Amino acid sequence: MNIIQTTEEKELLRRLRDGDEFAFKSLYEIYAPRLAAKLFQLLKSEELAKDILQDLFIKIWEVRHTINPALNFGALLYKIAANLSKNVYRRNLYDQLMRNSINPDDGHNPIEESLNQSEAKELLQAALNKLTPRQREVYIMHKIDGLSYHEISSQLNISTSAINHHIQEANKQLRNILKSNYIYLFAILARFFFEK
Repeated sequence: MNIIQTTEEKELLRRLRDGDEFAFKSLYEIYAPRLAAKLFQLLKSEELAKDILQDLFIKIWEVRHTINPALNFGALLYKIAANLSKNVYRRNLYDQLMRNSINPDDGHNPIEESLNQSEAKELLQAALNKLTPRQREVYIMHKIDGLSYHEISSQLNISTSAINHHIQEANKQLRNILKSNYIYLFAILARFFFEK
């Protein structure tokens, strides 16, 4: 674990605020190992911990102009990490509730299930089609096919940082695209729920 003096950290934060990528990288190297360990301990998933860690530092870069070097940077990181983790829990809980509301008695209706899956796949495919070709390719390889960054890097001959960038941008775009379809998704779920 890297130990950093308060004055050094404040200087790095001042440089980060000015857009210094080296300062950003230095802060990442100092805090990422501790944060990754805490996130893994909390989420019990290395993949989720990595995703949240990436989202966290993307957020830090996006809000770098507002960071106050006089305040506790570690506390800020842990607060953002906690909020991102809560969001993951909420999404997982929501998904579970929706699955339970569709099949509350665990009855299995293959026709309804097939229709629901088909409509959900169509929505996802439409959303994926709005990504750039490279974003779509990288996103599918990582999130759907389950390939690691290293495997994707070998196959596509691009850096892991480029892969990370494509996945983060794809995640942002997919969230925005799918948000606009929530009403439609609720209509699908309501139809199945109320017709039972």
